[in-house]
Amino acid sequence: MRYIIAFKAFKAVTLAALGIALLATRHSDLVDILFRIAPAVHLSLTSRLFERALAFVSNLTIPRQTLLAITAFGYAALVTVEGVSLYLRKPWGRWFTIVATSSLIPIEIYEIVRDPRPAPVLVLIANAAVVVYLLRRPL
Repeated sequence: MRYIIAFKAFKAVTLAALGIALLATRHSDLVDILFRIAPAVHLSLTSRLFERALAFVSNLTIPRQTLLAITAFGYAALVTVEGVSLYLRKPWGRWFTIVATSSLIPIEIYEIVRDPRPAPVLVLIANAAVVVYLLRRPL
């Protein structure tokens, strides 16, 4: 159970950081930021990942960036509620986590079928493992 709680905490912190970064850079040149960050995280400027990121930030408008930030904060709040309810051993927390986590699995599968990549596959496996574990865990 502690690994699930840690996984939820990691997701919540990551999503909140993403939301903050999206809001903080709304009026910045995102292409320039990407070119400065890529070498710092050892991302090759000729890699497919960099090309995808460049295409994404090139088409990002301020309203869309704001909407993505709000979505990231909302999802971070959901994951936080899941993790805290599991940590506090709330009876409804287990079912809340099962429903919330399993409801996103069809979307994850769709995204993997559309564009198979290792990271989404790992997230799908982790989320499916969480659901299976919580379903098998006795009350």
